[in-house]
Order: sequence, then structure tokens, then C-alpha cells
Amino acid sequence: MKRIVIIGGGIAGVTAAALLAREGHDVTLCEGSREWGGSAGKFTRKDFTYPVGATLGMGFEPGGIHDRVLRHLQLEQPVELLDTVMAIKLEGRTILYYRDRTRFIAHLKEQFKPKADAIQSFFDEIDKIQHHVRPLMEALPALPVKTLSDARMIMKEAPSSLPLMRYLTRTIGDLLRHHRLDGTTFAQLIDGILLDSMQTGTEASALLGAVALSIYHDGAYYVPGGLYQVAERLKTSAEQDGATILLGRKITSVRQTADGFLLEDRRGRLLLADEVIGALPIEAMQELVGPSLQPTLRRTYKRQAALSQWATFTYYAALPETIIQDDQAFRQIHDPILPSGHAFISLSQAGDLNRAPAGCRTLTMSCHIPLGQFAREDKERYDQQIASMQDKFETILEHEFPGFREHAIERHPGGPGAWVRYTSRPDGGVGGYPQLPSTSLFRAASFRTGIPGLYIIGDTVFPGAGTIGATTSAIHVARQFGVSI
Repeated sequence: MKRIVIIGGGIAGVTAAALLAREGHDVTLCEGSREWGGSAGKFTRKDFTYPVGATLGMGFEPGGIHDRVLRHLQLEQPVELLDTVMAIKLEGRTILYYRDRTRFIAHLKEQFKPKADAIQSFFDEIDKIQHHVRPLMEALPALPVKTLSDARMIMKEAPSSLPLMRYLTRTIGDLLRHHRLDGTTFAQLIDGILLDSMQTGTEASALLGAVALSIYHDGAYYVPGGLYQVAERLKTSAEQDGATILLGRKITSVRQTADGFLLEDRRGRLLLADEVIGALPIEAMQELVGPSLQPTLRRTYKRQAALSQWATFTYYAALPETIIQDDQAFRQIHDPILPSGHAFISLSQAGDLNRAPAGCRTLTMSCHIPLGQFAREDKERYDQQIASMQDKFETILEHEFPGFREHAIERHPGGPGAWVRYTSRPDGGVGGYPQLPSTSLFRAASFRTGIPGLYIIGDTVFPGAGTIGATTSAIHVARQFGVSI
């Protein structure tokens, strides 16, 4: 039996550990921080619990990515299906993102009446694309194609996928232009939706963008307590199936030896492994491996090296229920004072005592910021940037929850440095790479590093951003070890 060490206890890492341990493999899972979940983790202050990043649950519908893993492991996860996914505040409008697709499109046509016909035709085309993509999504082929089995899986679905060929190099922006919707407020709306899920706006791949614009209609969920609950259930499942679980074990180097791999942690403790799965960003793995392995990783991920991820500014607060007038749990706020033009707010629901005591709520608010914009090496300037962003966020929150500045119980701003410190994300980059036609699908980063026995999973390899992307990459690597899912 081979010894498998997994580095990183985010959603990808704990999913891989649970799947492989259930299959009977000798699994050791190492997480450097004191929390499970990574970017979908949490932190607690006094009586309040805050999800650190990912908050909106996806993939829990029957046949969804998380549902497939949970059913395979015979685990249950309480979730609450949302009829209204989120409220989007844009140029004086409040646009409700309804789960029901017909209702949502009708709502958009009412909001943008002069463009109603064009909006309908745009979504008709989106629906046709995702209709042909769906069989591929259900099969979950590993891209880019690296093996004969990968090719067979693609070829099996090829007949139903032929209509997609003309979209391989096209973007959502191309579709908007085709329907004469480019440059409109509606296009701005689409741009904001895509940025949160694709790490790029309307320049996103038309194929993946069509999935992103359709996936909320499959089901979006509020997860009581937060998505960290999923990570902890998977970690517990792996442990019960015999995996060795090491919390607070930060791996600092990975070296190849004649017997496999030698891993060392920050205290000099050593682990031997036959196979290593890095559930961490590509850049982080490149920092860990020895000089003999770095050239191979650079060649394998040359295309990704030219890309830039986003960093994020995050803000966490506790507030009394008395100042909440609109009880929408998720909302996207467009405002030109923000670096990327919009922010996402997640509010705990009434009665979620895992998040806040009765009568109180917690919220997580975040927005994209360019990587490197915050001066982490200059503490005085960095603190000034944090204070400036905090003021912008609180201005928005005061509008959303009148009385917020006066009555907020706790405030915890966090810049990119917090992501470096607590989740070991290089430079604070989160969410993976922009899903452009030139760098996604058949040109995406592979979980196979080019080094036998060494793999990378998580949000920087196909299919990228979000917990469903991270989970899919874990499924891909688990299949390498004989797991049928």
C-alpha cells in the first residue's frame, strides 16, 4: 500500500483525504493553520463565528459536485435551498437573482425594458451552450487531456459536444456584442456575476461562462454555520476511515528521494511519502519543492505563470438584528468607490446560533483588489490602506444597514496579508486564475504536475474557482488512485 501525504486542509484537501481513506489508502493530511477549510474556513471571536471567504453554497443539489461526494461517503450536510440567490444593487436598481430561471429572466427584462428582446436571445444562447456542456460536467473529464483515459472520456461525450466547437475561443463579451448588449448596464451586471465565480468579467470563456450563468438555477444554498462545516465533516470522515490528521503541521519543503518524497515541517519533523498531493496553489507548491523539481513545475505551468490572480479585502462584523431591514442573506453591491467596482456581502440568517447569539448576526464582506496593490512590506502605508478600505466598506454597510457605524458590535478588517498569514496563499492571491479562453479547458492547469507521484489540486488547477471547482480537482486526483466517483 502506498503512503499518500496531502498538504493543505482546504476543501480540496479534505475531500481528497476522505475519498482516498474510504478506499483504504494510507493517507496523512497536513494542515498548517489551526482551522479546516482554507478559503472556506472560519474564525471565532468571543461568541461570534465568521466564514473567512467562500460563503454561498453550490453543488448540493441532487447530482451536484458536493452531493456526489457526500453520497459516496454516506455523509449528510444540512443546507437550506434559496429561492432568491442574492440581491444585486446596481445603479439605483435592486435586481433579485431568482433560482427559477424563467422568473429571473422575466425580472431582468422588466428591469431593462429597452433591451428585453436582446436579453431573452442572449439567455437563449447561454441555455443552448450549457445544455451541451452539461453532459461533460456530469462526466467530469480531467482537462487538459493528458492520458488515454482522459481522451476516451472526452470522446464518449464528443457527439453531443460538437455544437460547442465554435465557442472554444469565444468569450461572454463576444456573445454580449452579438446581441448588442455590450456597454450596457446589463453587461455590467453580467460582468459582476462572472467576476465572483470566474475571476474575470465578460472576457471569461463563453463555455465556462455559460455554466457560471446557469449554475445558480440548479440550486444555491445557505449552509448553517458556514461552509467550514463541510470541511470538518470530510476531515472527520477521513479520520474515521483511518487517515492520520495533523492540524497545525505546516510543511516547509518537499524533496524527491530514491524512496519517494521526503517532507519536512517548520519544526524539522519529517514525513516519508510515496505520493504527494498538494492541495494548495501552484505558486505555493513551487516554493516547497527542491531545486531539482522546480524546472519541471515551471514547464508544466508556464502558461499560468503569465497570469495574475486577484487578492481580496475582507471585512467581518457582528451587528444587532434590530438594524437589519432587508433580510437578504447574500447581496452584491456595485459601487465605483471599490477597486473592482463591487463587493459581496454574506449575512448570517436569523436563528443560526452557530454564527451568532440570538438577536445578533455576523457578516462577511469582500471585494477583489489587484494583487500587489497593498504595500505589505510598508506597515504604515499598509495600515493606511486597510483603514481606507474599511471606511469604504462601512460607508456601504451604513447604507445597507442604517445605524451600522453606531451599533456594530465587532469589526475585523483583513487585507491580503491576513490571507498570507492564515491560509499561506502566496501574496494573498485567492480564487484561482481568470477563466479565459486562452487559459481554461484544454489549456487549463492540470492536476498532474509532470512529476510522477506529485499532484496539485485546488482552485488554481482545472476547473478553478470556488468550492465546486476545488472539489472536482479532488475527485480527479482520487480517480488516479482507483476511486470510482
